[in-house]
Amino acid sequence: MPQVRKATEADVVGIRDVATKAWYSTYLNIYAVSTVNELLAASYNEQNLLNRLKDQLFLVIEENDEIIAFSNFIYGKELYLSAHYVCPGKQNKGFGGALLQAGLDIYQDQYEELYVEVDRRNESAVRFYKNNGFEHLRSYDQVMYGEIMELALLRKSL
Repeated sequence: MPQVRKATEADVVGIRDVATKAWYSTYLNIYAVSTVNELLAASYNEQNLLNRLKDQLFLVIEENDEIIAFSNFIYGKELYLSAHYVCPGKQNKGFGGALLQAGLDIYQDQYEELYVEVDRRNESAVRFYKNNGFEHLRSYDQVMYGEIMELALLRKSL
């Protein structure tokens, strides 16, 4: 069973690297490279991650002293799984499920539901969430950096 731990400030570069590898592997078939690069620069720069660590939960999994997967939970009135990425080559080995379960274990007594927004064209992510008990609430489109994102909002009862 992979060891999941809470991320620290020392992990921001590893988190950024996992996000970059996962986005390049998944989304370059869906979006222009400029869109992917702009999103990564805005969302996963070191300062942004340091700020997010202050009031959001990041969980990580390491292998050989390298972060290979992370999840990001935003908590407030509702609980959102804001990011959930595993390095290509490490996917389908239980790391994503371990991260999800660790987050559920932390929040199960505080929330009744967990929400996640997923790109409908990311078929492996949609399949992962459905296999882990998420249900489809609605679909919608959103413009990001001039491109249309085909999104779905999913919910899991805790």
